[in-house]
Amino acid sequence: MNRIGTIIGDRFRLDELIGRGAMAEVYLALDQQTQAFVALKILRHQHVTDSVSLARFAREGEVQARLRHRNIAALLATGVTKDKYEPYIVVELLRGKSLRSVIKGEGRVPARRAASYAWQALQGLHAVHQAGVLHRDLKPANIMLEPSPGPVERVVLIDFGFATFEGSAKLTLQGTVVGSLTYIAPERLRGDEPDKRADLYAMGVVLYELVTGAPPFSAPEDFDLIAMHLNDEPPPVAAIDRRLAPFDPVLARALAKVPADRYATAAEMADALERAAQQLTE
Repeated sequence: MNRIGTIIGDRFRLDELIGRGAMAEVYLALDQQTQAFVALKILRHQHVTDSVSLARFAREGEVQARLRHRNIAALLATGVTKDKYEPYIVVELLRGKSLRSVIKGEGRVPARRAASYAWQALQGLHAVHQAGVLHRDLKPANIMLEPSPGPVERVVLIDFGFATFEGSAKLTLQGTVVGSLTYIAPERLRGDEPDKRADLYAMGVVLYELVTGAPPFSAPEDFDLIAMHLNDEPPPVAAIDRRLAPFDPVLARALAKVPADRYATAAEMADALERAAQQLTE
């Protein structure tokens, strides 16, 4: 279906398709009220009659409506199309690049810059958790870098499609796990009820990948990767580069197998990371 040129909500003109997933499409759109470009995500028509897809999309809008922080993509509007009753979400347009593209292009990110990226992401994550929300899909592809007047880009958390309110009813089938396996905490793989510390585990994996160029655990088969998350300790980053040694205590705690052994909050992890960064020699 060609939607280019369509006006959504009597306000947003769809100018270009910039992303397509199994459930939704994302368009570059012009907000005719403000003359600013935005990103408009719309549920694909074939999912409109699916109650689970509708509930998940509605929850994404509800989640983002609670979140206001410079390190979180801002929600601008929500609605339903008049003709086909398709729900849509409008968020700020991000023109930067993802951490995934940075890692792909650079391999290892210089330690101080990596620490700044992770510290900013943790500020956003702390705001997410304070709103009673779990992100559940933190990974480099869902962390954007936006141009900033400061020395380091602004970090922005995106994609709350798998997010949920802590302690709320599940929208996934029993025995299924949402999110990217490389970043999923052991308790989620065991089927335990996760809390905010599962997101901190994911941030530990992201930080590890930033400073080394690769996640702590990787395997060609999903079963082997799951076993590593459940049983293996991450290799110390100091073994890769001794100058990274200050990160090892932070990573060891963030990647602890037992949630109670991790940081209690994203703010606590950010403080520990800041102290580690001050110990870097280069």
